[in-house]
Amino acid sequence: MNLDAKKYGVPDDIISQVDPVTLFVLVSSVECLLSSGITDPYEFYKYVHLSEVGNCIGSGMGGTTALRGMYKDRFLDTPVQKDILQESFINTMSAWVNMLLLSSTGPIRTPVGACATAVESIDIGYDTIVDGKARVCLVGGFDEFQEEGSYEFANMKATSNAEDEFSHGRTPQEMSRPTTTTRNGFMESQGAGMQIMMDAQLALDMGVPIYGIVAFTATATDKIGRSVPAPGKGILTTAREQPSNFPSPLLDIKYRRRQMNLRRKQIKQWQESEIFYLQQEAAAIKATSDDDFDETAYLEERAANIASEAKRQEKNALENLGNHFWRQDSRIAPIRGALATWGLTIDDLGVASFHGTSTVANDKNESDVVCQQMRHLGRKKGNALLGINQKFLTGHPKGPAGAWMFNGCLQVLNTGFVPGNRNADNIDKVMENFNYIVYPSQSIQTDGIKAFTTEFKPYLDSLAFTLTSFGFGQKGTQAIGIHPKYLYAPLEQHQYAAYKLKVEARQKKAYRYFHDGFINNTMFRAKDKAPYDDDMMEEVFLNPKARVAVDKKTSTYSFSKTSVQAPKKDKKAQEMMKMIEQITQATASGSTKVSVDVESLSALNIDNETFIERNFTDSEVAYCKKAPNPQASFTGKWSAKEAVFKSLVAAGQGASAALKDIEIMNDESGAPTVQLYGTAEAEAKRVGVKKINVSISHSDDQAVSVALAQF
Repeated sequence: MNLDAKKYGVPDDIISQVDPVTLFVLVSSVECLLSSGITDPYEFYKYVHLSEVGNCIGSGMGGTTALRGMYKDRFLDTPVQKDILQESFINTMSAWVNMLLLSSTGPIRTPVGACATAVESIDIGYDTIVDGKARVCLVGGFDEFQEEGSYEFANMKATSNAEDEFSHGRTPQEMSRPTTTTRNGFMESQGAGMQIMMDAQLALDMGVPIYGIVAFTATATDKIGRSVPAPGKGILTTAREQPSNFPSPLLDIKYRRRQMNLRRKQIKQWQESEIFYLQQEAAAIKATSDDDFDETAYLEERAANIASEAKRQEKNALENLGNHFWRQDSRIAPIRGALATWGLTIDDLGVASFHGTSTVANDKNESDVVCQQMRHLGRKKGNALLGINQKFLTGHPKGPAGAWMFNGCLQVLNTGFVPGNRNADNIDKVMENFNYIVYPSQSIQTDGIKAFTTEFKPYLDSLAFTLTSFGFGQKGTQAIGIHPKYLYAPLEQHQYAAYKLKVEARQKKAYRYFHDGFINNTMFRAKDKAPYDDDMMEEVFLNPKARVAVDKKTSTYSFSKTSVQAPKKDKKAQEMMKMIEQITQATASGSTKVSVDVESLSALNIDNETFIERNFTDSEVAYCKKAPNPQASFTGKWSAKEAVFKSLVAAGQGASAALKDIEIMNDESGAPTVQLYGTAEAEAKRVGVKKINVSISHSDDQAVSVALAQF
């Protein structure tokens, strides 16, 4: 092993204790964090709870040096450390990552999938985040090259024979030749490969660079047999679907958007109704309870519950019409559904990264599987995938193989540069049968990404990639990645601009950290203590809202007494309580009509000049643009206008009516006031409205308004 972990900053006591493969994992983890712009892993806990950072790192064999010490050196009575057993466990390496870097309490899942371990890790990380068990996951794989394993691979005829290769005049760099007529086994290598996965909202909030979107992951077993390493076709099932005369309308992103808009309207109506009837709920409970009933506390908690339930309903709707719409639907193949989630089709896959071990059976089987998937899902003829077989260069490291491949595919999306197989001197004739794949022997600079075009996409246009990895023990895996521009596209301009500034600042910080660590041998900086004091541990663990604070003197992250205390009642809660009190008072009077409106901040497009001009006065526009958060200010006034509109019971006007005649301004104290003009003023006189009062409350993602019309 040639890695000198000390030059990266790994302490001597750790180097002397752990299995050598653990050092690969530690160094790879730090480099992975740095590539994400994270110089201090405790920064995660500024955004998420300790329990929301997961660890899904796995391996094919684990600590092979430790295993040798246990079984061979101990038998020969040579000196061996007393705790050698713990360093042989496959989950010990990922445990060291948590003990020295993360200090999280999140889920830990350790995949063991032989050569497919890394993609299985991505699959587990994906499911862990989608299921809500974590928001961040460290995924990847690792393995070490050792004599024992190499000898047994050779006995299985899985690896290339060096003596035979030398006799044919080949150098070591030519001994791995995927897809060629002379391929005769893989070349072994070693190391670790890592990725950091997190949900998109967290990535945007933190401002970390996003290299790709994980659109789909899958694992599959195979048929009855007697050969453990025999390649199979079980992963072909990711293209399974029941043929129909007409495609499901759910595949159309415009159709799903329309359904989502309808669902949002239903949620909005439910929330408005629940807020309106809060006072009646409280009155009913108060009438049947003891005198110590705290009505204010009840109303405050119920208002928070209503807002939380509305968020949950919207999240479920987004899942059912977004990432999950194709699940359990036999008419839609998993691959087709995963691509359609982002408005893509099977023709938008640009490259296919192959496990490509340079063995006779695997290379043929793998190409056959991918080609059948493309054919079954209706990929256009002539639109061939560019095949990547990077093991001609990297060799086969087993555990981290899929992670290296995945990182390579992310580089393809970032640069548009597709690496060729430089050892592909003579492609096997059997590969001609797979006409949906081309096997380039030279690297190709593609045209890059043309996102959201409805025109015919050029042959060299890469929108997404598919990656397959196979492991001994019936492990078939597949992952599909998509360019991050498909995540940026739905963002509002101000959201993307804010994210861009965060990324730039983070990259500058990581750049300084990297060069300082590179020069001073301190890239890896082991943590000496958890981000909390021992007497605070249980309090931090049991408080899901506990977050770290930055020490301005030391620039370190840690939990303090104030950062884990229950939040005090803020201005937003006070605004909501004031509105509920107004509803209570108004409903007690027969001469007042109450109207409630709820608006999501993301629903209002303030970049639409026509919409703004049609619904806001010049004074309103000027006020909102000067506000610290123009989006929230516009949404608040729009919500107030809608509430006033409802209170007027404007006859003959639908939801598309312009609301410019209803002006919401602010008095000297900042309280909103209502001024009516034109049609709105005439309608108020017709129905006998004397005065309208309005209140506006803002939360992080919505505005709530109450209008009280006095007759």
